[in-house]
Amino acid sequence: MLLKVTSPDIHNTALLDCATNEVLYRTTTSPVSPGLPGPSRSRTSLASTFSRASSSRSYEKLPACDLNTTAVLDSDGDTVAEIVWEGHNATIIRIQDEELRGTTELFDAAFARVLPDETILPTRMEYTWRITAEGLTLLDDDDEVVGRLYSDCALVKGRPVPALPLQPGNSKGADYLELENLPSDELLEVIVTYLLVTPLRERLYSISRYVYAPQRRRTLAALRLHASRSFANLRDSLSLRRAARAPAPSKQ
Repeated sequence: MLLKVTSPDIHNTALLDCATNEVLYRTTTSPVSPGLPGPSRSRTSLASTFSRASSSRSYEKLPACDLNTTAVLDSDGDTVAEIVWEGHNATIIRIQDEELRGTTELFDAAFARVLPDETILPTRMEYTWRITAEGLTLLDDDDEVVGRLYSDCALVKGRPVPALPLQPGNSKGADYLELENLPSDELLEVIVTYLLVTPLRERLYSISRYVYAPQRRRTLAALRLHASRSFANLRDSLSLRRAARAPAPSKQ
């Protein structure tokens, strides 16, 4: 399945099935109305672990952020998933009738790895996103590629090929997401993880659309260092949480 991402803003776009030229999913993002109950002030969002360096400040001292909701609509216009954002952090994720408290319930952060040239981010469905500055691929549990993002492309004979720039720094291309042989009941959750991984990739690698400048290397190294420290902090917090939830040993 090849999907065209019709807008650079993936939180306000449509995913067009290139085989049928019909919209498979559509995303729309809007502010949470004042007075409506918002998410808890949980800061266990995976996105926040990349965006902040290790800090001695407590989470409670962080400033309040605007709340927004990204809705995922199916081809009939029905809402099938939602992501509630607190600033850049996804604090509540709803997929069909299931509600998750942040990205740590959707991704297996304990096994995520930040390497010099790539970041490996497993999901709870045993798929793994491989994130690099140059690309984004989805692997199955046998490490076979089952998904791939083609950035800044044009469709030629049914396949995405790099688009020619109209002028230096600009392009007429679009992004295409290819997903191979995914079960239909897993497709929606993979799309939701894509909506979360894409902005994470942009922030982690300081990606400017269509521009990968050599002078960014020092920035990338600093971001990877911060991400490595944040992953360590996240693992520690998950371990403490599991320990706190573990039943106390019975007294003999």
